[in-house]
Amino acid sequence: MSMAAANAGWIDHTQPGPIDASVLKLQPTYRSEAIWNGQDPGSLTCRTRNSEFSNREPMVDNQVVDIIKVLGLEGLLRVPGREIDHGLITTLVERWWPKTHTFHMSHGEVTITLQDVEVLLDLPVNGDAITGSTQKVWANVCQEFLGFQPINQEQHKQLTGQRILINRLLQQVAAPLPSNAEEDQLHKYARCYILALLGDTIFMDKSGDRVHLMWVQVGRHSQPTNVQLGKCLPCMVIPRVMQGKR
Repeated sequence: MSMAAANAGWIDHTQPGPIDASVLKLQPTYRSEAIWNGQDPGSLTCRTRNSEFSNREPMVDNQVVDIIKVLGLEGLLRVPGREIDHGLITTLVERWWPKTHTFHMSHGEVTITLQDVEVLLDLPVNGDAITGSTQKVWANVCQEFLGFQPINQEQHKQLTGQRILINRLLQQVAAPLPSNAEEDQLHKYARCYILALLGDTIFMDKSGDRVHLMWVQVGRHSQPTNVQLGKCLPCMVIPRVMQGKR
């Protein structure tokens, strides 16, 4: 006989809540505990990157767009402006269960799958996940792959650890690419835009205005590759977002 069945005879329906609190080991740290005690913390504050791209025209340089298509990231160019529903996200967070990586809904458990990523963002998900060393001199990575040396003054650090300011990347592509640009200049220009695009859409983090430089390796390829970014999303993005549950 289940615990719920055993306790069914003495449930006090005037006092809804957990029947046996001893099995809810983490209950004191959950938002539901505060709500139960009449201390609803309200909607969560959600991070967004709309400011970087909201006033920018879409990339129109055909050479850069062709590189983005070759990398399988064309779907990100069509991602619309995001209007965040804080209440909806808060509700989803409250129903997230980190042990199973699923949302517990009234009709059952659901989660975000690779197929969802493929359909919604039009990103390829078949192939190997991105891997690589993070033991690098990141200022040199900027110079070699992006074409500029970041400024790190005390009051203005463009590069903090392994993360570069998205606005600094967008400065590199603020002016149109010269018609007589050499191949190396073209690829550095494209990498700056692609890295900013990744930071604005699928690889946001707690910094609020930066993106990790390790993704610059995606822009190193100028021909189709079986390394797919879409495969990284469910395992990286969802757990970070749902940390707000507790």
